Amino acid sequence: MCGIFAYLNFLVEKDRKFIVDTLVQGLQRQEYRGYDSAGIAIDGDADGEVFIFKQVGKVGALKKRIDEEKLDFTKTFISHGGMAHTRWATHGQPSERNSHPQRSDPKNEFTVVHNGIITNYKELRLVLEKKGYVFESDTDTECIAKLAKYLYDSQKGNKSLT
Repeated sequence: MCGIFAYLNFLVEKDRKFIVDTLVQGLQRQEYRGYDSAGIAIDGDADGEVFIFKQVGKVGALKKRIDEEKLDFTKTFISHGGMAHTRWATHGQPSERNSHPQRSDPKNEFTVVHNGIITNYKELRLVLEKKGYVFESDTDTECIAKLAKYLYDSQKGNKSLT
């Protein structure tokens, strides 16, 4: 069974190490649920930048991978949002590319974690592929990120989505 954990802070300064540790500890508390891979998305160094880390296996392997990255763990954030996920494969084999978070595009403009099954994901995927979206995984979840990007891009300049 999948697990989701999020961390948000608003106008409370925290460093990246605290944020990553909070997300990883949140996942570790859900390890009893069973899963095949884990991942997190955190704010990057520049405005609008998002870092995604994914790993097949246990949360400890994800933590090791993050610790090996050349990140500035002392960087502080006044406001921050991060998400974490453990995945039990339903669509696509257990692999890094199928792990969550899934993204909308190479800039990670929209990132998504999700539990459950999107029953019409094949139809959504086909429509989005016809509109030029390139899929990187075999998951149904990626459709959510791509659909959010499509809706956002198609509504630029329009103040109402209705």
